[in-house]
Amino acid sequence: YRVSIIKKPTEQKFRQTLNDFWWDTTYLAKSLVRDELFYAKFMSENNIRTDYLIPLIEWHIASQHDWSITTNKFGRLFKKLLTPEMWSKIEQTFSGSNIKENWTALFSMADLVSEIGTELSKKLDYKYPDKLEKDIRKYLTELKTKT
Repeated sequence: YRVSIIKKPTEQKFRQTLNDFWWDTTYLAKSLVRDELFYAKFMSENNIRTDYLIPLIEWHIASQHDWSITTNKFGRLFKKLLTPEMWSKIEQTFSGSNIKENWTALFSMADLVSEIGTELSKKLDYKYPDKLEKDIRKYLTELKTKT
């Protein structure tokens, strides 16, 4: 049981997760502009959701439980452990095969990561990459106008 307890991230791990999230959203956005659905879904569901979003949500939950909780594998207990409002925001990050839906999900992920990342950075006393987020959001918005 202790093995599955969520550990507080180091500052390096926290910053790397956020940095990688923001940069990988650019690949997702480019694939949406190019109508490359397979690559877009790979980036959103494999890399972005699994590698960055799930850990951030886990850290968010663990930070509210004194770092002594598990969420089980791949978010199985997220819905039970999150507020209905936060769960609703997570639901908005899912999409089907429609390109427009995928743009909506991408910006929902960005909003969620910004919210959770900013909150955690304050709790953990780590720096949040505000400039990187601002710059990447501008780029994502510019790309979206091309679809």
